[in-house]
Amino acid sequence: MGKQKNRASSSGLAASLVPHAQGAAPTVGFGGYHGAARVEPASPSDPDAPIRLTPDVDSEVLQHLKRLGRKDPTTKLKALSALSILFAQKPGEEVVQIVLQWTFEYKRLLLDYNREVRRATHEAMSSLVTAVKKGIAPHLKSLMGPWWFSQFDPAPEVAQAARRSFEAAFPQSERRLDALMLCVKETFLYLNENLKLTTQALSDKATPTDELEDMHRRVISSSLLAMATLIDILLGVKLQNCDVDSTNSENRSLSKVRSTTLNSAEAAFYMHKYFLDVLKSESAVVRSATYSLLSSYIKHVPHVFGEETMKILSPTLLGAFHEKDASCHSSMWDTILVFSKRFPEAWSYCNINKVVLSRFWHFLRNGCYGSKQVSYPLLVQFLDSIPSKAGMGQQFVFDFLHNLWDGRNHRQLSAADSLAFCIAFKQSFLWLLENVSRYSGGDSSDNICIKLIIDILAKIVWCDYLLLSDGATTDGVQLSHKNSLSVANTRYPTNYLQDLEKCIIEILDVIADTENHLLEVTCESLLRYCLDIIQQGEKLSKFQDHVEQLVSFFLSLDLLVVQKGKAWPLERLARPLVEQSLPAIKSMDTPSLVKLLSVLVEIFGPTPLFLKNFQKIDKISDIKPYLEVFNDDFLPWCLNGKYSTCNSKIDLLLSLFQDECFFDQWSSVINYSKAKQKHSVDDKTSNIKDPFELLTLLLQKVRERIAGGKLRNLQKNGYLPEHWRHDLLDSAAVSVFCDLHAADSHANFLCAALGGSDQEDHICFLSAETVCKVLGFISKDLASVLVTSTFEWARFAYALLLPAEPGHLKLPEEHSLSINFEMARFAFGVLQGSLFSLGSTEEDSLFPSILAALFIIEWECSMALTLGGKNDLEGHKDDIDVGASMCKNSKDHLDEEMHLKASLAESIQAFLQSLSPSFWNNLPSCALNRLVNILAQSVKFAVFQMTELRVDETAVLCSEWVVDMLKLTCLDHINLQSFFDLLLSEGEYWPLWLKPYLQNGQPSTKVQFEPTITDEIELRHQRFVAFVDSLILNLGFSEVILGIPGNLHQATSQSIDITSRISSSSRAWVAGEILCTWTWTGGSALKTLLPSLVQYMKIESCLEVSIVSLLFDTLLSGALMHESGQWMLFNAWHLSDNEIEKIQNRFLRALVALLFTTNTNDCIWRESDALVFFEQLLSNLFIGSTINIKCLKVLPFVMSTIIKPLSEKLKLNEDSLYADLVGQNILSWFDKAISCLSSSPREVPVQDIEDWMQVVMSCFPLRITGGAQKSVVMVEREISDAERSLLLTLFQKYQIFYNSASSSLSSTSKSAISTTVELLGVKLTAVMVGYCWTKLQENDWHFVFRVVFRCIKSSVLLVEEMTDGINDAIINHKSSEDTLEKLKLVVSTTDELTLSFAESALVTLCHLNHLGNLQEAENSQSLQLIRSGEYAESNDKMVESILRLFLASGVSEAIANYFSEEASSVVASSRHAYLHFWELVASFINNASPEIRKSALESMELWGLTKGSVSGLYSILFSSKPIFHLQLAAFSLLLSDPFCQLSLVKDCSLGENCSSAQQSDISQSAKLVPDSDKTLYLRDELSSLIEFPTSELLKTDLTARDRVDVFIAWALLLSHLQLLPSSSSTRENVLQYIQDKISPSILDCIFQHIPLKIAAPSGKKKDAVLMPEAEVAAKASKNAIVTCSLLPYVESLWPVGTWQMASLAGSLYGMMIRLLPSFVRTWFTTLRDRSLSFSIESFTRQWCSPPLLLDEFSQVKDSVYADENFSVSVNRSAYEIVATYKKEETGIDLVIRLPNCYPLRHVDVECTRSLGISEVKCRKWLLSLTSFVRNQNGAIAEAIRTWKSNFDKEFEGVEECPICYSILHTSNHSLPRLACKTCRHKFHGACLYKWFSTSNKSTCPLCQTPF
Repeated sequence: MGKQKNRASSSGLAASLVPHAQGAAPTVGFGGYHGAARVEPASPSDPDAPIRLTPDVDSEVLQHLKRLGRKDPTTKLKALSALSILFAQKPGEEVVQIVLQWTFEYKRLLLDYNREVRRATHEAMSSLVTAVKKGIAPHLKSLMGPWWFSQFDPAPEVAQAARRSFEAAFPQSERRLDALMLCVKETFLYLNENLKLTTQALSDKATPTDELEDMHRRVISSSLLAMATLIDILLGVKLQNCDVDSTNSENRSLSKVRSTTLNSAEAAFYMHKYFLDVLKSESAVVRSATYSLLSSYIKHVPHVFGEETMKILSPTLLGAFHEKDASCHSSMWDTILVFSKRFPEAWSYCNINKVVLSRFWHFLRNGCYGSKQVSYPLLVQFLDSIPSKAGMGQQFVFDFLHNLWDGRNHRQLSAADSLAFCIAFKQSFLWLLENVSRYSGGDSSDNICIKLIIDILAKIVWCDYLLLSDGATTDGVQLSHKNSLSVANTRYPTNYLQDLEKCIIEILDVIADTENHLLEVTCESLLRYCLDIIQQGEKLSKFQDHVEQLVSFFLSLDLLVVQKGKAWPLERLARPLVEQSLPAIKSMDTPSLVKLLSVLVEIFGPTPLFLKNFQKIDKISDIKPYLEVFNDDFLPWCLNGKYSTCNSKIDLLLSLFQDECFFDQWSSVINYSKAKQKHSVDDKTSNIKDPFELLTLLLQKVRERIAGGKLRNLQKNGYLPEHWRHDLLDSAAVSVFCDLHAADSHANFLCAALGGSDQEDHICFLSAETVCKVLGFISKDLASVLVTSTFEWARFAYALLLPAEPGHLKLPEEHSLSINFEMARFAFGVLQGSLFSLGSTEEDSLFPSILAALFIIEWECSMALTLGGKNDLEGHKDDIDVGASMCKNSKDHLDEEMHLKASLAESIQAFLQSLSPSFWNNLPSCALNRLVNILAQSVKFAVFQMTELRVDETAVLCSEWVVDMLKLTCLDHINLQSFFDLLLSEGEYWPLWLKPYLQNGQPSTKVQFEPTITDEIELRHQRFVAFVDSLILNLGFSEVILGIPGNLHQATSQSIDITSRISSSSRAWVAGEILCTWTWTGGSALKTLLPSLVQYMKIESCLEVSIVSLLFDTLLSGALMHESGQWMLFNAWHLSDNEIEKIQNRFLRALVALLFTTNTNDCIWRESDALVFFEQLLSNLFIGSTINIKCLKVLPFVMSTIIKPLSEKLKLNEDSLYADLVGQNILSWFDKAISCLSSSPREVPVQDIEDWMQVVMSCFPLRITGGAQKSVVMVEREISDAERSLLLTLFQKYQIFYNSASSSLSSTSKSAISTTVELLGVKLTAVMVGYCWTKLQENDWHFVFRVVFRCIKSSVLLVEEMTDGINDAIINHKSSEDTLEKLKLVVSTTDELTLSFAESALVTLCHLNHLGNLQEAENSQSLQLIRSGEYAESNDKMVESILRLFLASGVSEAIANYFSEEASSVVASSRHAYLHFWELVASFINNASPEIRKSALESMELWGLTKGSVSGLYSILFSSKPIFHLQLAAFSLLLSDPFCQLSLVKDCSLGENCSSAQQSDISQSAKLVPDSDKTLYLRDELSSLIEFPTSELLKTDLTARDRVDVFIAWALLLSHLQLLPSSSSTRENVLQYIQDKISPSILDCIFQHIPLKIAAPSGKKKDAVLMPEAEVAAKASKNAIVTCSLLPYVESLWPVGTWQMASLAGSLYGMMIRLLPSFVRTWFTTLRDRSLSFSIESFTRQWCSPPLLLDEFSQVKDSVYADENFSVSVNRSAYEIVATYKKEETGIDLVIRLPNCYPLRHVDVECTRSLGISEVKCRKWLLSLTSFVRNQNGAIAEAIRTWKSNFDKEFEGVEECPICYSILHTSNHSLPRLACKTCRHKFHGACLYKWFSTSNKSTCPLCQTPF
């Protein structure tokens, strides 16, 4: 109600003020008055008198009181808050002094517009009255009026605050009432004054008009409500019974108050002219309050309503129905009703028809103007309040009902409105029916009642309910099609129809109870419409809806009337309807009418409806006639099979079943269906259902009714499934499987008979014996699909499924394949629809076989689909007895098979996924065991026998089968491990290397020594290993290997015991078998199993389950049983996956891999396990007193792996038993090695020397860090002084041994020292330099230098010989095949030992270089020695040799690449076998000095090979088999002197770029010819990638090789541009080449790596947050601009990944916008995607432009030198460069404005000032500078310098080019040199060439003469 919402009405407040009975609990507000204490009257005071405050009033209080006069509401609120606090803090004596001033402010503040101010005022009032207490009494009369008025404020919070303040002053309710009575006169005076207020009188003119009007409405409405409530309280309760003549003083006082109240009320009534003016107010709030006030006057001051008053008020109040605001209707109705009841004579003072009824009809027709829920319940009271003297005739009755009906507006009725209308209509109709005599006049009352029933109830209400239009019937009650169409599109709300339905039924029920003589007329009227609808039938457009309404009516009638035992619905409605309409229903045969009949039978029963002589008492006598009716009439009709009515007639048929004759009826139905089956063979009609379909539908309906308890007529028979079983049903079910052409209807019939479609469905209509037969048929039909499978494993599975079947498999006759699939599909359909019924049988073998068959069929189909139909049925012709017709299968037949398999597999998969875990959990254990057994054997056989697919494909496919099956079946832990035991059990092909066995009840493993392995066995073994590995990846290491759940929360006490060290279900032997197998097609143990094992070991301590120790023991035993290779060829210093793979002993390889993995991943190997393992290793080292040679050879492999983590543990735990034991053994091994090195090599057992030196060397690991850029050799452990001393002794012994052997070698022809010992010596040299370099003497260093130099020199010679061989093979090639064979032969002759020597030497040299750079210990003798000249010279020679080796390798690949890419791949692949060697080589390349590089380059040039060094570097950089260390080294060399002079431009000789004079000559000559004729060409290796078609590049993967090579080529080109000086002609020519021949679309490829979020082009939008890859690229682009280098991003490119490519792409973009701004701008301006261009611009503006602009401004400031004619200034904040040029008396200022997204947007140039220069020339110069700036592929500073040179040339008299209007060309900066022979004008060569090309003419652009 506007702002009055949530406020209590005046009557509500009056009720709350009524005192309760004694002892009652008080209520909130004015309720519960207690006590009789009165307020003492105070001496009156004039509130308007001058305020005189005592001098001791607090100044702070006064200040806040003054602030209350401010207009600002915030100031008022602060002042009121402060006053509230002060009132509470100060004593009451002090506060009481300001009450008078407060009273004045209080009255004024109550009228304030701001509700918060009013609320705060009352809160302050509460504080004040609490403080002053009785001190408020003298001022009570002046305060009471506004105090009472404020309690009716429209704002609820304000009104509540006012009431709280009033209650604070008068806590007891009686005291509050006494205060009201004391001040009643003053209160009325205040309220009267408020009612006199005008809008202008409320405030000053400054207040807005809308605020004034709102304040005025609030004051008037609150005053009216306050007055009404005051009258209700004082006159309605407290003072209405007081005796005026009473002698009691209290009664006399009350009488006086009553008199005062009456007088005041009467005076107010006349003063305000009966409140008619406010009743006409535009405000609904004011009108509502006025109605409330008039109601109070009518109730309590009736004497003011005299005759004259009545004449005035009667039309106004009784005609108040024109009030259209719904918020006023509640109070309006109260006023009208109380006025009509109190003054019935008032109706005579107004024109009833014109004033009252006319408005009332409008009120009803308009839906009570929105107050239906308020007005409708009061209509009967209104009718009752109309006096009989008003003379309302029968027309009033019909007008009232018609107008009420018309105002319902059913289309927009809410649920509440609909209910209110229907209740009001029912009450009004029944009231009028009962009181019709008041309106009858001279007519009979019965005639009016009949007319009401026929014309209103039947013709209007009933027709509307039946969805018939109003008045749609004629006198003959015939419905027209047109009238039916008129409501065809009418939408009735569901709630409205339901309410109307209930309304009609309740009216009928009341008529039946009270007006029984009218019931017959009523029912006949309704039936006529029902029968007419049935007769017209589907001629009516909404026929279905009409009948549905009838059905709904009878269902509600059943609930509301029939179930209460009343008989009139049957006798008056249902039976007459059935008797008269049954023939029509049968003939029309529509679903809706059948449903109506079925509902009637359900409600009233079949016998009462259909038997005319029905005897309710004697039902038995009615059975025989009823059966005759059932069998003769209804059974044939209900089972005629008509599709449209079949469903409804089955419902009808079931509703016709009776307890007394159930079995006879059911037998009749079955027999009739059986007879119809025979008849239907020859009679197949498309619109008639076959008997199976009818039986299916019937059984489904029976099941629904039994489950839902809806068999209303069957209470004794038919309520159990057993009652419906029949022999004919069983025989029909069995016969279905014997039919090869069974249809879907047969499957549906079986499902309906079996039941069990869900777990809740336990209803089966077949016997247990029949169900078992059905199970057998299903199992056999499903398995028949596998008989014809092309896979041997599937046929093996068939034997598992049906073990009783014959061993030989015979295919059926012709077309057997399709028939088998059809049979399987049929059986699957039956299983799918009756799964839970079949699973509940006691048969324990067939059901799990069926479930297993489902999985196997799906697997077989998925495998066949994977093969894509490649396998031919003929391929298995020898294995299967195939008939002649099967051999004729064509490709079409195979396609059909694929389609059948795909369809069946898809259906089975969906079905299995739909089964819940509870289904599998509820299976009996024997059934589950059989299921698991069949599936495990089938999978295992499939893995072994499947040869049509690759190993990895088979593994993935079969593991997916197992994983999916386990997810579906949800096996518990015990069953899951049983499945794995079956799956991984021993067989012919698995395992080969390890076998499980039990040792003392614990699982253990034994090694198989030299098993017999054929190619077939190895292949099938690999297949199974791949499968197991895939299974571990999918299910987890814990599940498959450890035998414990992957999630410990799944482990229960009954499923697993994890307290033992080794789980009883663990399968460590499986992990060992996979490790020994090592690699298989598509995988390896290093990539899959070992990471899973490491992850397990990290949590092993939590599990307390360990298999690692068992694995170590097993692998060690296996390693000791087999021969091991030489450790010195094993690169233990750079241990990696590739090195481990080189170990040939599979057990040793697995052991080293396991040790390496467990000891390099956070040292997760427990020390206790390590100690046990080491002790076992030592125990195997000696067999008695004899050394175990096999163990001795295994020992260095183990030690090199475990020594590093051991040393790290020593730092933490020096008292470790494990460390002490290892240390003691190392010392003993030293003694063995030293003792073997005697002075005479002839006396030394070489094998002992090799073995013990290998053991010792393995204990001193080295680590190479820093990568190829800066390799550093680090020692891996801290050694003791004893070890250092023994190491030095060993080295010295070796020197003696080596020198002795060398001298023997020089004196004899045979070698006295083995290569192995020599290689060990080289490794010993590296170890000595690493661990003991401070202890080496001068002779030791000479030995070190000699050994290193010799090894490096040998490797260089080896590589150079290989290069010569490749060069000769290519030069002398005869055929491609022959040449390739020669190349392979040359490459294969690489000596592995030579490179191993060199690798160890390079490690030593690397460490020597590191020592040479040390800053500490300057006076060390060793450092001084190695820094001597001899060492420095030797070092340079060795580095130069290494560089030559590197260049030779690259040249060999370049030569091979010239021949073919395959040849290049052969050469490049040879390097991959020695990755660590080449990594060390690359580290020396980057640190070579320019002199060394030049010397090496010159040496290579003198060699005279077909390809040069630069070509070799390009071959390495873009190798087909790249090694990133070498690529990075090649990239660096190509950019370093002297290679950079040769690596960019084709046919450029060494030193060409060094001569500036030569450059100038070349540049000048080149400028004379057009750009297309210039001789500058990039090298082919570079240009082929730079010019790579972008369209093809865009299609490649983001990390494709082509894309990587192109990006590296661009990085190389941009780096060259950065290195070239700006004045270089080569740089200008390269820029011109890029401008002319390179498409900028390469930037499209770059931004494929920079994913930017597409944003809308909005200038105010902030820069979006970047994606991770884009952020990496952004930082790279910014750093590239700042550092002017791309090398860091090329270095970080490898290994190539998306982030690395994004970083390189970002750096390329940054360098491009720095070096090629015009190139980038050209690309950007061609973008058509606005959102993309906006994102790129935002990216550039945020990350690239700021550093670029900063650099541009710095270059302009630093590089552009000013002179007397030219100056430049920079304004960085405005992005402006001001260029000023002065010459003599002329001058010009040009401003260059750079955009904030530079260089994407064009640079603007503006002339701000010119002096002595013509406008034409000024414009020309402006265009000239604009052209220079915009076309410049370089810095702005270069463009300004070029433009200045252009100016200087012009002032020197040089003529400009007439084409470009510039002297210097904007791109190549050349002068106009080509002159026309006729007009003598000179042109730029480039401009003239462009003119000739575009104009297709060769004439002078000016004079048009031939040029």
